[in-house]
Amino acid sequence: MFDLANITLEQLAIHRVGNKLKDEGIVISPALTSMTDGDVEELLMKYFLSSFREKLLVKFFHETDIHLNEIYMYAAQAFIHPDQFYNQSVNMLKHLYEKSSHPQIKGGEFYVAYFSGCTVQEQPVDAIGIFKTERKENYLKIVNSRNQFQLGTDIGINIKKLDKGCIIFNAESVDGFRVAIVDNTNKGGNNEAAYWKEDFLRLTDVQNEYYHTKNCLELCQDFAESIYGPVYQADKKDRVVFMNEAISYFHQNQEFDLNDFTQNVLKEPELIEQFKEHKELYELNQGTVSSDAFTISGPAVKTVKRKFNNLIKLDTDIEIKIKTAAAENAGAEFIERGYDEQKGMHFYKVYFNEEE
Repeated sequence: MFDLANITLEQLAIHRVGNKLKDEGIVISPALTSMTDGDVEELLMKYFLSSFREKLLVKFFHETDIHLNEIYMYAAQAFIHPDQFYNQSVNMLKHLYEKSSHPQIKGGEFYVAYFSGCTVQEQPVDAIGIFKTERKENYLKIVNSRNQFQLGTDIGINIKKLDKGCIIFNAESVDGFRVAIVDNTNKGGNNEAAYWKEDFLRLTDVQNEYYHTKNCLELCQDFAESIYGPVYQADKKDRVVFMNEAISYFHQNQEFDLNDFTQNVLKEPELIEQFKEHKELYELNQGTVSSDAFTISGPAVKTVKRKFNNLIKLDTDIEIKIKTAAAENAGAEFIERGYDEQKGMHFYKVYFNEEE
């Protein structure tokens, strides 16, 4: 867990990086950027930080020696010697250029920021932010000249859409620091998408309670869609109810135990066996490592819950939303699915006392 509520920008370097395959080169700023306009700094901080909603933390790694991870070492030197921050920002820029060799990688502005006032696991720490702008947008511009309004256009950065970024917290340095990451432009799983996290930063998961909680709930969702639905002929309502029960278990318990979870949520022996088999295959395919017992992370439950689709969308332009309730099976007994022979259509019957 990390908190950026009291973060302060101490130093900022802005450079430009191109695509190495296209021989676009780099542009190195001659000095640190001086922030003299408070309004601009406020907007810049919003641009840097607003995309870090998920509290998942990862860490730097290297197959043989963590000290061979370039960004890890540049960050470590900047934390030890803040007066060398500018030089380390240039080193980071050059390293990113070396890794920008995929033909679809876009050039853009490259920002390196030094922050104070961050919190990780309730401990105050400094942090280094690395951000990249790839997308520019067209904007309308209205100019008032002697009460005559003229329309024009300009190209700028949408501060609500950070393209790529990471925040390196000065915590757990021996174990590769703790890092939060954002990549909003490349999510396809190809070489272009992999270069920021896997080639440039070289990050891996931190196997803590957040990691295990998030993975387990995502496993449940995958089980509902790929096994419970097609194999057991569970309709959308049944799959939503199953996920509601799974989320309710995580809400009601502080500790997760696989056997206790399957007995309370899945109940049927055959379904329990299928779930455990699917768990092994899922972890193998996803490359994740899970535990059969762990402390449940409340923030991770909230993260997955926000992404959970509890809507039943019908081809008659009607949607039914089943709320995720803390009570087991809450709402499930008030909706039934059937088939009308006369109309030749499926239907849902919903019971209620009063409209709200």
